[in-house]
Order: sequence, then C-alpha cells, then structure tokens
Amino acid sequence: MVNESACVFLHKSNNGNDLLSDVLNSVINKNSGIIEQYKLIFEQLWYFGIDTTKKIQRLQTDIDLADAMREVDKKGIKQFVEKLINSSKHEVLFYTSTLWGSNNFISKDLFGLLKNVVLKNKIKVKFIIPPLSVLQSNQLKHIILELGTMEQQEESNFLFRPLPRGDDIDLESLILIVDKYHLLIVNPHLNDKHPSNDVIHKDDYSYFYTTQLDSINKYKLLFDVQWGRAELAERLYIQDIMQRNLIDTIAHELRTPTQAILGYSEMATIDIDNNEEGGQYYKHYFDSIIRNANRLNSIVMNILNVAKIDNTTFNLNKEVCNIYDIVSEAVNDYRYVIKTDDNFKNKNIQFEVSESSEKSVRADVDRIRIYEVLTNLFNNSVEFIQSIGTITAQIIVVDRHYLGEINQIKSHDYKSLEKHDDNHENDKFILVQIKDDGKGIDKYVLSKLFNKFVSTVDNHIGLGLYVSKYIIESHGGLIWAQNNTDGQGSTVSFILPLV
Repeated sequence: MVNESACVFLHKSNNGNDLLSDVLNSVINKNSGIIEQYKLIFEQLWYFGIDTTKKIQRLQTDIDLADAMREVDKKGIKQFVEKLINSSKHEVLFYTSTLWGSNNFISKDLFGLLKNVVLKNKIKVKFIIPPLSVLQSNQLKHIILELGTMEQQEESNFLFRPLPRGDDIDLESLILIVDKYHLLIVNPHLNDKHPSNDVIHKDDYSYFYTTQLDSINKYKLLFDVQWGRAELAERLYIQDIMQRNLIDTIAHELRTPTQAILGYSEMATIDIDNNEEGGQYYKHYFDSIIRNANRLNSIVMNILNVAKIDNTTFNLNKEVCNIYDIVSEAVNDYRYVIKTDDNFKNKNIQFEVSESSEKSVRADVDRIRIYEVLTNLFNNSVEFIQSIGTITAQIIVVDRHYLGEINQIKSHDYKSLEKHDDNHENDKFILVQIKDDGKGIDKYVLSKLFNKFVSTVDNHIGLGLYVSKYIIESHGGLIWAQNNTDGQGSTVSFILPLV
C-alpha cells in the first residue's frame, strides 16, 4: 500500500509446515524516493490492467476456438453467425462489399434475429454493403429503403452505408465484428458449383475466427475507414442531388414570373395597337408586369445574397434607424401587394402592427437588409394562411434576463450577444415578432427552417430565411421560429441590439 507519506509492505511468515501458524508482518517505509518508485509502479500496473467488469463480460461471451470450429463443421457458418449475434451486448458490425456476402448472409431471418437482440440488449448494428445500384437482392433493397436515408437513420439502431460505386477496396470477404471481442471473416471460394441460396456448402467458403484484440482492432480500423468513406460518398451524392434540384427549382421559379411578364406585355402591346385610346385601361397589365418583375428580382437577389455569404463578401451599410418605421413601411407595402397581386386574389389577409409596440426604439442597422428580412418573413406567413387570416407585427424592448427565459432560444448562446456601452441601462434589445394564425410549421421542417434550401412551400428555392438568419446574426442578433401554443399558426422572432 502506498500514499503520499509512506509505503506499507505486508508479508506472511510461518513456522515450519504449519500453515495455520502464518503471521502477517508489516514494514513501513517513509523514504520519498521509495514512495515515488512504488507509486510509479502502481500507475503502470493500473494503466495496463483490464477493467474487471469488462473482463467478466468477455469471459461470459468468449467462445472457445475449438468449439467454434466444431460448431461450424456440424451446423454450418450461418448458424455460427447467428450465435455470435445472439451473444452481442453492445455492437454488431457487418462488412460485405460484394454480392456474395450480401446475398448469402443478409436476409429477413437475420434481421428478425437482429431486431430481437436490439430490443433485448439495445445494441447498435452497422452494415457496410455493396452500392445499391448493383444489389441483386430485391429483398435487401426493400429492407434498406424501408429504413430510410442516412439522415433519417441517425436515431436508428440499424445503420446502413452503401459503398461508392467502383470502390477500389473491393474485399470479397464477409467481415463480422461483435462487441470488439469476436472477429469472423468468411472468404468465398468463387465457383459455379453451388449458386447462392439458403444453404452455403462447406466447399463454398473458408473462414477465420479469433478473439485476439490485435486482429480485431485492425479490422475495426478497416471498418471505420470504409464507414467514413461511405458516409462521405453519400453526403456528396445528396449534395449533387440538391444542386440538381436547385437548378430545376431556379428554372421553375424564374420561368413563372418571366412568362407572366412576357404574356402581359404582349397583351398590352396588342391592345394598344388595336385601341389608340390606351391610358388607364391598360394600367392593370403594366401593374402585373411590375409585380412579377419585382418577384423575379427578389429571387435573383436571394441567389446573389447566398453567393455573397458563401464568398464572405456580404456587406452591411449600417445607420441608426427607427425600427418601428421600418416595420410599418414593410407592413404597408405588403398590404398593397396582397390587394393587387393576382397570386393572392383568393386570400383575405389582414396586416397589423400591434398597438402595444414600442414606437421610438432605434438600432444601428442596414435599413434595406432589415426590410428584406421582414419581407421574407411576411412571404412565409402569407403562404401558411390558406384563405383568411391575420399577420401581426409587434416590437418590444427586452433584456438578457427575458431572453434567458425564452425556451425557444435556450439552445442559442444569447449571453454572447453583442454588448453595448456600459452606460446603457440593463443591456437591452429590440424584439420583433411576426405572428400569423395559419397552419403552422411542420415539425420536421421547424428544426431546419433557417438552413439553406429548406422551404415550407413546394417549388420554392428555400433561400429567403437562410439569408434572413445571416442578416440578423451579422447585426449581432438572433432569429428563431416556433409554433404558437394555442395551435393556431406560428411566430418568427428576431432580436437586435438597442441603441
């Protein structure tokens, strides 16, 4: 025994051959050099020691190599795979980069067994499989597609990663790692004697089984590397699909207002040619042309804004402004849009600025950019209202204590918000809320609402809220969204530092 002040050595001594007469003797040494030496010895032994719990678990799950070989010879390799899976307490890793392994081992029966083990022991199961495009087993394809994409699998106990097509590390083997204690490698003897079916004949394969940690760790490293490559390939594939969809959506978004501009222009031209009186009679044509041109300009500006954000060339031209004036201007402009835009002719939407709003609050902002944020928020609120509804803007002054009490921004670091002059009382902020009584925001979309290319409406690019988030955060503020507690509609809020 050793502590900071002494070493205690215990030893037994006995008289003759009488074991019952053993005497426990002790020697105490307070030499600092001896104490440090034995402390070092203890630390080394502790470092290289094996955790008792893990050792017991391993002894309980160990399979004797000779027993394993007899079992494989007697019952077959599939039954041995099932036995290893049944023994799992933590994790099962499958690696099969070829059709031989996936067709012969990954079946409905295997999934039934795995589901039972998952329910019983709460284990994680990971599969690295051949590219989906080359899988011959419709059954396996169905199982994988049923489990969903990589993003949807994040909380699942079953995780699949297909290898990229044309993978240059193309192992023929099936590799199974269970709890980092068992390693089974099955190598096929590729021949036409026994085609793949429910029975794998002994002359179709050879196998290697071990519980040696060195071998297991090497193959675990191989699995992790291939898992990372497969994840990267899938993310790149998703990114490629998103880019293609973006191009398609942009083309659709740009085509719609462009066709309207051309159509109304042609009608106006034809009518003017046929009717020399002209004047106010044609004004509604040109009003529609202007509205659609503005819509087209808004889409183009969002795309340009995203490009500037990505290239870090997005700049703000700040000045001290009255926030109430900016909000009122945006509300009045949108009232006019609702009344005159044919796209909203079937909607009866009222726009209001709450009477309780602060009317004299000022902030150091880019007026045009804040107006742009408000327009983007109104665009979303209008889409949420199907026919009749109200959109209300409210402006209030809050302090850090208020922000700390709001559940919706607890995940944000509101404490790091830009601080102002120490003479400013209570370090206050302007809170702007845009509330509607529409259908609300889908729960799946809500957590990603301000991400790039996420839209609440079909055929919309999904850049407006992403740009809005960047604008508000560039002003030292925060923006968030929530569904209203009464079940009617949603509210988007943002805060700006008060001057």
